[in-house]
Amino acid sequence: MLKGVTKRIVEIKNPTSDYFERAVLYLRPNGQLPEGSSAEKLAEEYLSAVDPNSGSSRRDLRLLVAVLSLSLGLSLTALAVLLVLFTKI
Repeated sequence: MLKGVTKRIVEIKNPTSDYFERAVLYLRPNGQLPEGSSAEKLAEEYLSAVDPNSGSSRRDLRLLVAVLSLSLGLSLTALAVLLVLFTKI
């Protein structure tokens, strides 16, 4: 059995992205658009506001782990040097 569903859809072809060919946005059934604005204009604004670097969180996490590892290594090395110096005195 097939059930009929009516959806309001906005399709943006060639969005301002080097990676995507088109974007499809589904409007909420009870959503009201602001007076004097079109769904296409709001969709374009939404897509332009999307952070292009949102997928870089894993890279940022790797960088943070590397920096923390380096600082921990340097701290342990400095502690070892101080231990050797104070035990010889």
